[in-house]
Amino acid sequence: MRLNHVDLIDSDFSLRKDMTILVEGKRICAIGKDFLSVPADEEEYDLEGLTLFPGFIDLHIHGAGGYDTSDGTSEALTSISRFLASKGVTAFCPTTMMISKDDLRRVFTAYENTPGKDISGSERLGLRLEGPFLSKEKCGVQNTEFAALPSKEYLDEVLEGHSPEMIRIIDISPELSGAKEFIHEMRNKYILSAAHTAATFACCKEAITEGISHATHLFNAMNVMHHHEPGAVGALLDDPSVTCELICDGMHVHPSVLRIAFSVLGEDRAVVVSDAMRAAGMPDGEYDLGGKMVTVRNGRTDMGDGRLAGSTTNLHDEFLNLLKFGIPLRSALKACTVNPARVLHVDHDRGSLAVGKYADMVAMDAQYRVRKVWAGGNLVFDSDETGKGEKL
Repeated sequence: MRLNHVDLIDSDFSLRKDMTILVEGKRICAIGKDFLSVPADEEEYDLEGLTLFPGFIDLHIHGAGGYDTSDGTSEALTSISRFLASKGVTAFCPTTMMISKDDLRRVFTAYENTPGKDISGSERLGLRLEGPFLSKEKCGVQNTEFAALPSKEYLDEVLEGHSPEMIRIIDISPELSGAKEFIHEMRNKYILSAAHTAATFACCKEAITEGISHATHLFNAMNVMHHHEPGAVGALLDDPSVTCELICDGMHVHPSVLRIAFSVLGEDRAVVVSDAMRAAGMPDGEYDLGGKMVTVRNGRTDMGDGRLAGSTTNLHDEFLNLLKFGIPLRSALKACTVNPARVLHVDHDRGSLAVGKYADMVAMDAQYRVRKVWAGGNLVFDSDETGKGEKL
């Protein structure tokens, strides 16, 4: 495949104009100018008037389009994948909730039985377990009936007959009994993320020393940062080894706090996530979330008592929000692309446009509207209203 007249964001996240990209199979094989014409049987696109960005990566998404990862069906995983592709998300981690062991096993079975690469959607990069190792005090809308103390025995039981490698991220409250030992034992097997926690600053710092390397939706479901007791928020922001994810819909975290967080985290530690539930991409109404009904009005989730219950956003909308909130384009883009790739240790393959990396690419127009999306070299979304970016 050949993409002509491409303005692109390169691997240094700088703009390069009027370039040509050659794709062989799933990967980018050349970026430059004045290449020889491609063979007649290969695809060729003219992207004049569009800018090519790296594909977005969502590390934390429960559902979209009326489906949820915890439904435990291939249909759910495939439908979420296709919805995400339309939003410029080329890879994601389907995320569970506090659900029963039997329901977790159904999710594992569905994950293993669903083809790893849906040629019409975003690619799955491994499951994320948001639960059961969460504090009941800070579980938010999650079902405390299925809360459990962190233990290898629990994981071994639910994973019996399944591949442990399908799990990439495990969320954990550092203050729970057994958390320190679990973190130390699992730190080389999974990405461990501090989540739904009332941990003190000292407790969270110790957990980071043991192997916590990431923070789940920073600020949300955590104690408020205080100048005498910074708590988990202070510990996670303060440690340069920790990446911190943020829900950037303007509701979960105030725009001014987002600006402060990005200022502290810099270009390389901030990670944008959606934490979207099944109502994403759907009209307002009533939706199930982990066995509880959530009301959605004007895109805002509500458990009935004013508490947020996940989001209905997506990374593309959050990217636009960040630009509107005053975050520099470079920082906003890295937080949606290469930074989540680094969290998963896949930045050698994904997260930026470079020779040898997967052809995960999003073509946007001057208003940052998504026009075309390729995942692993496959065109998975096409909305060309301008007449530009057409196939030759």
